[in-house]
Amino acid sequence: MQIAVFGLGYVGAVTASCFAAEGHRVVGVDTDAYKVQCIMEGRSPIVERDLEQYIRRAREAGRLVATTCADEAVAQSDIALICVGTPSRRNGSLNLEFVERVCRQIGAALAGREQPYIVVVRSTVLPGTCEGLVIPTLEKASGRRHGEGFHVCMNPEFLREGTAIHDFHHPPLTVIGSQSSEAAGRVAELYASIPAECVKTDPPTAEIVKYANNAFHALKI
Repeated sequence: MQIAVFGLGYVGAVTASCFAAEGHRVVGVDTDAYKVQCIMEGRSPIVERDLEQYIRRAREAGRLVATTCADEAVAQSDIALICVGTPSRRNGSLNLEFVERVCRQIGAALAGREQPYIVVVRSTVLPGTCEGLVIPTLEKASGRRHGEGFHVCMNPEFLREGTAIHDFHHPPLTVIGSQSSEAAGRVAELYASIPAECVKTDPPTAEIVKYANNAFHALKI
């Protein structure tokens, strides 16, 4: 499958390299030219066990490239995975600036596209973000309606620093939230070789699963 991964930080770099290792063709996108250069040179832009080896092998196999151009990435893919950061503000609220910016970029790239497209949110976001921010932003930027020109899914990640590669291949479960069973099925195909139960639900439920998982791990400390 042809995948675009937006954001080459911790989640994005791991996600891109692991999907490439699974045999998919991946293009990573980031506004940081240094991160793009790292990927193209077969180096890791972050510190994570075994990640550089994964990136190098994916580059040698011709299954992983990187760019700063969103239009180029969307043109070369069928599915986009949003993996940008959602840092907390001083008042504790979630900063969704990067998510919104990427949605505008993807939407603009979809404006002239005829084939259907799937946008998958991997970033940690509050329940209601897909329906209240992601979908409206994509519709406005693309001039297309959700469910017709594109579909949005929520697919939370369960990666831990230091064991992210292992966690990607052995998640506790795969959660896909979507209003479209067809789109959810397409996203599930990405994980066909991952030995974990696949749970399909609605976007708000998928969004809150990530917070429930974080709270569970915090309570174990």
